[in-house]
Amino acid sequence: MVAVSPRSAEQNARVREESRARLVAAALRLFAHHGYDGTSVRMIADEAAVSPGLLYNYFDGKVELLRALFEQSMADVRASFAEADAAGPPAERIERLVRASFRILGERESFWRLSYGVRMQPAVLEGLGGRLNAWTDQILTTLERYLGEAGVTDARLEAAVLFALIDGVSQHYVLEPHRYPLDAVVERIVERYGTP
Repeated sequence: MVAVSPRSAEQNARVREESRARLVAAALRLFAHHGYDGTSVRMIADEAAVSPGLLYNYFDGKVELLRALFEQSMADVRASFAEADAAGPPAERIERLVRASFRILGERESFWRLSYGVRMQPAVLEGLGGRLNAWTDQILTTLERYLGEAGVTDARLEAAVLFALIDGVSQHYVLEPHRYPLDAVVERIVERYGTP
């Protein structure tokens, strides 16, 4: 009989994180394909190759999976802001933010393509409730601070324009990544909002 050594706490944490990530990825694919309302917990468990009971060890249900999915998108946003915060002068932050946002988008293109497909479903908006508004406000507040510190007039309005620009360009890019002139568009945004 061969003795099996138990996993370490670190190995258990890694297995747990991998299982959570697999469940979120499965939920994202199914929400995008069948719609949030048309996707059951059983479908998600089957797609992730786990039992529904195991799914409930990680998530309370479909709404919590949805929130975890949008937390992933906010993690990407926070990563782009972290790169911007590492910049020197205030105007340089905006350029770094724009470049980091689109670099991360390119690195996680399939995630963002599916995420945009899920984001506007009425049941998704209802399931996220005030969290979506809080995330949007957080992004706008940070952009307004960056623009204000860079001396931009009417930083609040310009923050709304810049946010819509980044978000819109991202959506257009993930729809047709091989045809969309992302590099040229990024340069144009940097010209308008980046270092003078």
